[in-house]
Amino acid sequence: MKLLPLLLILIAMLAGCSTPPRQQKHVSFLTKHVTTSLPVARTYENLRQGFRYCDFANIGTLNCRPPEKNGQIFCDVHTNHTGGEGKTLMGTIQLSPESTGTRAVLRIQTRVAKNEDILTAWEILMSGKAREACPSP
Repeated sequence: MKLLPLLLILIAMLAGCSTPPRQQKHVSFLTKHVTTSLPVARTYENLRQGFRYCDFANIGTLNCRPPEKNGQIFCDVHTNHTGGEGKTLMGTIQLSPESTGTRAVLRIQTRVAKNEDILTAWEILMSGKAREACPSP
């Protein structure tokens, strides 16, 4: 019987080390830094229109926060789109103003199939060329 409290303490300690549901333990990302000559607002609008035009199954669904005071815009890109809501983080897009336009940091999880192609598609969408990134809607 004296072993039972020790066993319960051990189980509680090990449970504290586990990852909560829906939270990943370790995620590695492929990152691409790009710039455009367009202002952040236009680059953001191009992205939004491009994600609407393209098939979400191929490039994800865009979920952006309101612009920050410094002009930066942060977006999450989700996959497994069901019922109007993405469930799994596919990557992120960060747009920042620069004197010559927009600096963007595109990040995608390395486990995503064709991750380099998807990063390239996101980059093309920033320039407003959705038809080049995903020719068939």
